[in-house]
Amino acid sequence: MKIERILVPVDFSEHSLAALKYALELAREHESEVVLVHVVEPLPYGIARWYEPTKVLEQYGETAKGELERFEKEATQLYSKCRCELHFGVVHEVIGELVSKLRVDLIVMSMRGQTHLLDLLIGGTAENILRYAPCPVLRIRTV
Repeated sequence: MKIERILVPVDFSEHSLAALKYALELAREHESEVVLVHVVEPLPYGIARWYEPTKVLEQYGETAKGELERFEKEATQLYSKCRCELHFGVVHEVIGELVSKLRVDLIVMSMRGQTHLLDLLIGGTAENILRYAPCPVLRIRTV
């Protein structure tokens, strides 16, 4: 099986950095492209009562863009065929669309991230990606 493109969802945690490093090793072996993706999710219902949602999302998007560029810089120092993309939406839906659009062969992601407690309570982002991804998913266990 030829792996031409690997997608790595990142949440800027140490866990997603570990998944990225693993993906880079795989990419080197297969001479694949690595696409780092961060998705800014919609704000929880009712937040508009306390904050202006557009400004909150814009601010978070700017912060995420900077973090994503930091991850990309670190990744390209280890392997040159890397790029990053920032998207807005529901994570598993955006990832599913990107897999089809970019013709991704493999998703590499960590089992734990910034939302570990929520993962335990409601199933979590990683579980949703596993459930809906239209390609193989490799989950990296991190401590």
